[in-house]
Amino acid sequence: MLNGVVHRDWHQAEATVVTWVEADASLEVVSPGGFVGGVNAGNVLTQRYSRSPALADAVRALGLVDKQGIGVDRMYREMVTLGHRPPLLLEEPGPRVRVRLTGGKPVVPVMRLVDEIEPRERQADVRVAMILHTLLHEPFITAQRGAEVLQRTVQEADEALRVAGSCVVDGNPLIEPYRDVWVLSRASTELTLRAAGDLAALKRQGVLTNLRPDPVEATRVVRQWLNVHDRVSSGDYATLTELTYAGARRALERMVTDGLLERGETAGRNAHFLPTGIMRSGPRKSDVSDVPSPESVEVDG
Repeated sequence: MLNGVVHRDWHQAEATVVTWVEADASLEVVSPGGFVGGVNAGNVLTQRYSRSPALADAVRALGLVDKQGIGVDRMYREMVTLGHRPPLLLEEPGPRVRVRLTGGKPVVPVMRLVDEIEPRERQADVRVAMILHTLLHEPFITAQRGAEVLQRTVQEADEALRVAGSCVVDGNPLIEPYRDVWVLSRASTELTLRAAGDLAALKRQGVLTNLRPDPVEATRVVRQWLNVHDRVSSGDYATLTELTYAGARRALERMVTDGLLERGETAGRNAHFLPTGIMRSGPRKSDVSDVPSPESVEVDG
């Protein structure tokens, strides 16, 4: 709400409108003014600009904010570490900016996982929070995907992934490298499952849907992998789903029967599977979970 007031365009007579919807526990702030100062839909998490720096300084002097330039980071971090979706950020004709935060009951297993992250200062790192949120909703993350989520360069995303990889939970890595991607560690999934007590309950909240997947989710996991690789092996699928090697092999064989995959030329433990035209022609954008890149927001100076 402070962003909506402090960083609005005060040359417009239109009011800043704040709406709370009890039914879906959502807070919506609409403030006059569009992007300024080089901020755009692809850099709102990393670009800093204050439309009214004197007003921003006054708000900080009054103790209403701890530090300029952290408002958007904090919105993202606080939402995802509670297990909620990141903010919805949209620039509309006017121009004006609409920011929507949808909450509800916290997803306690996600909170427990975040609370176990060491070193503890990384619990406040928005990069770690967004990477973890992505891996709780997607089977793996690449540096390219990380760049989209974090709104940084691929090189910066690679560095952020290594920072997240240096974090630990229960003395084990938070995330781990696998081939050319990163996955949530077994320790992280086990801690989350213990806190939930029920994988089905987590899946209903969109968390860890790649574990022991149903046929629809199984296809989505394989399609996501094949979006960035030319083949999938039983080992790949077992890593992404935490199935046994034999279970992963059976799942991929069923996709062969369904016409989604075809067997490669190698056999045994080197066996791999290739996508058919049906698999390649399937949905691609929808294969990526709803970890949206913001479209616009009034930013904290």
